[in-house]
Amino acid sequence: MIIDKIDNYEEYLAEHPEFKAIYDFIKEDAAEQKADGSYELDGRKLFCNIATYRTELDKEVKFEAHKKYADLQYIVSGIEKIGWSPLPDIEENLISEEYSKGGDIAFYDGKSKFDFVLTKGTFLYLAPEDAHAPCQCADKEMNVRKMVFKIML
Repeated sequence: MIIDKIDNYEEYLAEHPEFKAIYDFIKEDAAEQKADGSYELDGRKLFCNIATYRTELDKEVKFEAHKKYADLQYIVSGIEKIGWSPLPDIEENLISEEYSKGGDIAFYDGKSKFDFVLTKGTFLYLAPEDAHAPCQCADKEMNVRKMVFKIML
């Protein structure tokens, strides 16, 4: 897991071969102006889902985890809290999974070991062992625009 400001992103370019393409997409492609939707950067090997939504105070929080892809979540605007727990700590609390149906997501009940508060210009890299509960209010309901990069492992 990595959390930092996009201004420091170049320090992480050696961590994964796809990080350069992600950085270029964020900085050079006027990402703030792109419509919500999915954008392929390298076929299904690397793509970005852009979404605008409102965080909710009383939203039921579920953890999610992936096997095929890592996530790099970047906040374009707004503030969002993301809960985190090591996947082995909550695996026994499986609610549903779509791995066997060709999907790449499983949902779990669990308690957060740590909460990250992401603000405009920050990113969070999550590997498959990082269960995460995104889209939460930090302290009040707010509009959020986020880019989620899916990086095939």
